[in-house]
Amino acid sequence: MFFSKYVAKMDNSNREVFFLRFLVVWLGAIILVQAFVSYSLVGKEKTILVPPEIHRSFWVGSDTVSSEYLEDMAYWYLGLALNISPLSGSYQNERFLKFSAPESTGQLQADMGARADYLKKNNVSTQFAVNALKTDKDNLRVSFAGTLSTWVSDKKAPDRKANYVIYFKFINGQLYVSNFKETSEQDPFGVSAAPKS
Repeated sequence: MFFSKYVAKMDNSNREVFFLRFLVVWLGAIILVQAFVSYSLVGKEKTILVPPEIHRSFWVGSDTVSSEYLEDMAYWYLGLALNISPLSGSYQNERFLKFSAPESTGQLQADMGARADYLKKNNVSTQFAVNALKTDKDNLRVSFAGTLSTWVSDKKAPDRKANYVIYFKFINGQLYVSNFKETSEQDPFGVSAAPKS
């Protein structure tokens, strides 16, 4: 009797040990699979961004952005720089410069400040109507062609065709403006005087 009770307890203990070993091996395998999947996804995440009015979606990866996001951000900065009046100039320049690349802030601040001072001093307002745009996603730049309308006080100056390019730098998942300048129809990206990256 005592012997059979002892054997039954041993069998029970052996089954428990076997079950616990099996459980440890199974959990270890799950942890290894999860670690492998997590490692393979590092740096490949994309953030889906949706504009206030849903016309199209954007994405931002760890080292690049979608063409749609690049275009819409460039269009927003273009509006800050060119759809401007003497009263809104300082505020719009401040917003524009808030997202300038660190190494370009000084030059952009000087250019935008000089333009704002000119607009204020001469009571000039401008508006840029975009007719076409070209995107160079690999070099993070967008070129705009359109019509620049200018008002001096209450007098409208003749409209003129103009081209502008905005260069970006992608830093820590965000686009920063590194250059903004007027170009020509023949050289829409300003390649002949492109900034060094």
